[in-house]
Amino acid sequence: MLQKNIKQVIISLISELDFYFVENGFLRRSNSLTYIRKLDGVTQNVEIVFFSNPSYHPGALAHIYPHMQIYIPSVNGITKEYASHLIPSKWLNQFIIRQPIQIYSNSGGFYLLDVNDYESLKDHLLDFFEKNAIPLFNDLMSEKDYLLLYENKDKRIIWDDNQYLYIAAAYLINHDLNKAKLVIKNRFSKKGSRNKYKEVFEYFDNLEK
Repeated sequence: MLQKNIKQVIISLISELDFYFVENGFLRRSNSLTYIRKLDGVTQNVEIVFFSNPSYHPGALAHIYPHMQIYIPSVNGITKEYASHLIPSKWLNQFIIRQPIQIYSNSGGFYLLDVNDYESLKDHLLDFFEKNAIPLFNDLMSEKDYLLLYENKDKRIIWDDNQYLYIAAAYLINHDLNKAKLVIKNRFSKKGSRNKYKEVFEYFDNLEK
């Protein structure tokens, strides 16, 4: 089945979930696979990513793999001051977090097997969003929430190098230079990393002068 046709089936499927997202403040444009919730200073996205005709699952028309995206302009803005050479500008302008929602959940896979009968898949997705997606988004509604997830080592987030650059910016916004510097020091002090992130260390050192 052609990808464009599979996409239309998936749009029809998720349209039956619109009510739930609307109840939680998310909106989706017609023919879009993305739900968006705009809060004060934060934009949250749920994107229904899918792989058509996956070879690793014979018989499936699509593997649906929901992604989340969080954009906090204030955090992105500060991060640009010292990491624009480390993080692609497209990312810096669009999000601080973009990852699969189910990366650490036990939800199993979401596979579209029949274009005429996807009721069980729809129910499976709704259950997943209720238990995994919306609770995480509700825990990430400000830069202070972001810091709290970091301090609690929340396993729902992939804490890669870019996250530590963003976390340092969030601490700066909250007027805590010492914690911001500690984040950078603890993550990037090893010799190889220190060279790569030299300009980041210099930026934070200059803030004290």
